[in-house]
Amino acid sequence: MKYRFADLADIPKLQELMGSLFWLTDIAIGIIEADGTFLFCAGWRGACVNGSQNSCDCHAFISANLDPVSYTCRRCPTGMLHYACPIVVDGDHLASVYIGQFFTEPPDELAIRLEAAQRGLDPDEYRRRLAKIPVIPPMRLTLLLKYLKDLANMLADIGLQRRHQMETLEILRLSQERLQYLSCHDPLTGLRNRSHFEEQLAAMDKMQFVPTAVMVLDLDGLKQVNDSLGHQTGDLLLKAAANIIQEAAPAESTVSRIGGDEFAILLTDADPALMETVRQRIEARVLHYNAEHPALPVGISAGTAIATSKPLSMRELFKQADANMYQHKKSRKLTAGKDTP
Repeated sequence: MKYRFADLADIPKLQELMGSLFWLTDIAIGIIEADGTFLFCAGWRGACVNGSQNSCDCHAFISANLDPVSYTCRRCPTGMLHYACPIVVDGDHLASVYIGQFFTEPPDELAIRLEAAQRGLDPDEYRRRLAKIPVIPPMRLTLLLKYLKDLANMLADIGLQRRHQMETLEILRLSQERLQYLSCHDPLTGLRNRSHFEEQLAAMDKMQFVPTAVMVLDLDGLKQVNDSLGHQTGDLLLKAAANIIQEAAPAESTVSRIGGDEFAILLTDADPALMETVRQRIEARVLHYNAEHPALPVGISAGTAIATSKPLSMRELFKQADANMYQHKKSRKLTAGKDTP
């Protein structure tokens, strides 16, 4: 995951600290995102704006030319200096620390007049504005640049630690989501699992009654496939059966894998006509699948139980559907004239 520096740093706290630094040094300081966006700049003076060019070329230059490896430097025509030092987190240039709006020698009078004319500013007013900009000796500039680099490195270290923390938290969050998913889903088919199915039955016992149907389905011949072709092939058959049942079931129903080769559909506001439609859909999809996969056909036995009045319990309704499923399986065996374990 890609992070911006603003994701890794406490920007309000950093702004407060750099604001204090500005009051101590009288030098503008701030943070620029790698895309050139100033997150903030404590002490920025608009000495060059408010004329016919209502912008600062130095501000724009620094934003557009951030060096991801070394210092970015800008000296404006008056001699005012601006620097930015990259904050590199684990090889990624995420931002830069900016310091600027200072001189190392008083601005030249001719340069002031030429720049004022260029910007449509009154020369005397421009001179008064520039007089408020600090002048620092070259030796102090050397120390200031070292401080700038050390600060950028420190912020990079903090950013790296924070990124590792966020990545760890993201891994934990995804793991928690995965565990939560697995607690109520079958990992092979993606359907709800037996535990979730049992919880739903228990919850429905406590709810106000509505007509409810349970359909129990059994994948025929799974043991034979596992024994003769291996469990990997058996898993393919289970996934195929799960897809058939899921596609045939109404969108508002819950489809679960409740055993090795058993599935269940739980549906409220159901009636016999709707459940017969579901059964027909399953049969149609089985025929379609088997036509495309004659070497590994699917057989599904199904039994339904519908409660039009409140049953003794949802578990009793489930047992009735389960018994009807085995009755259907038995009748299919007799019809086929062969064993379907």
